[in-house]
Amino acid sequence: VVRILCCSAKATMPDANDGDVPAALRAASSVPWKQARFYHGVERVRDMCGVPKGDRGDDAVIGMMLDRFGWDYERTAEMYQVSVRRRKELGMAAIKDDIVSQQLSVEDFPHHRDVMPVIPVFASTSLEPPTAAAAAAAEPGSLPVIGCYELRYGQGDPDRRESSLVTPSDFTRYMLYVTQWRWLQCERYAQRHGEIGLWSMVHDLSCPSGFFSLWSRARSVFNKYLSPVEEACGGLFPPMVQKILIVNVPSLFSPVWSVIAAFLPAQHKERIVMLTASKTTAAEMSKYMPAEHLPPHVRGR
Repeated sequence: VVRILCCSAKATMPDANDGDVPAALRAASSVPWKQARFYHGVERVRDMCGVPKGDRGDDAVIGMMLDRFGWDYERTAEMYQVSVRRRKELGMAAIKDDIVSQQLSVEDFPHHRDVMPVIPVFASTSLEPPTAAAAAAAEPGSLPVIGCYELRYGQGDPDRRESSLVTPSDFTRYMLYVTQWRWLQCERYAQRHGEIGLWSMVHDLSCPSGFFSLWSRARSVFNKYLSPVEEACGGLFPPMVQKILIVNVPSLFSPVWSVIAAFLPAQHKERIVMLTASKTTAAEMSKYMPAEHLPPHVRGR
């Protein structure tokens, strides 16, 4: 379901006024940053990495990496070079061009219909800033949340799941499209509003057939499908997730969590929020995303 709505440089660069940004630098940037430090910081990393002057396509990538990595310039430069190399190795430019030129949504991505019986997904995003009500409900100090992406491990069609022909390679290609699409929303939001927008990631553990069935499915999905995805998608883009919500958490969750946690990057573990079934409500989840992006099974609860 989809709805579209080189010296030590670890110190944080102080905020600067608009007047501190040379007109030529402001005009050259592909992102109209609200904070002047992004102009200067992005330019510094570009110089460290030898990015050609006329190549401004990754300004949003570098800007978000600076923010996500605490304005550590050395780490940002290192991870940016990894990103450039990994995107080239995996042919992400062709995937981006396919999404943009064909105006694809998640439901149009290769193998989507075969993936849904294995692990149903939900995605919702908007390039508009959060409303005043959404901003008031959000956690203090959080950045704008521009969308929600949900995986439902215990749901789907059992009959179709057993007969699904989706291979780990197919699933990985599908998730490469999803990852590129999610980054496109981040990039477009930055280019439109001059600030960073992030995603909320939801892992739904509800399972009509019970906990042990959930445990078996989760282990199978992670071992067969998500492990190759993590290997393929790692380092492609800046961390795009503000909070990871694990919802409808059963009481016997520890074994499932041990499997999930093994595949999560360290920076993601710090952002995890667990909600039991009684806490998986619209009011509670609206703290972490605008209400219009809530998964359908949560609305009205």
